[in-house]
Amino acid sequence: MNKNEYVQAIRAVGEILQYYDSDKEIPTYGFGAKVPPQAAASHCLAINGDIFNPECNGIEGVIDAYKRALNVV
Repeated sequence: MNKNEYVQAIRAVGEILQYYDSDKEIPTYGFGAKVPPQAAASHCLAINGDIFNPECNGIEGVIDAYKRALNVV
């Protein structure tokens, strides 16, 4: 997948903010997507698919989770 505007924005902001998190585990949420098997839009979803542990490892982990989520939601 080519770098779309969302990936560019995640990287630009995340590369600055990641240094404020000592363990580089970044809780990452999305909103407004239909997550199977639900028919209604979810207004708070973990991008990695695990609402109980929504953390991604660094910015690359956030971007990887985002790309995987695009195929699911």
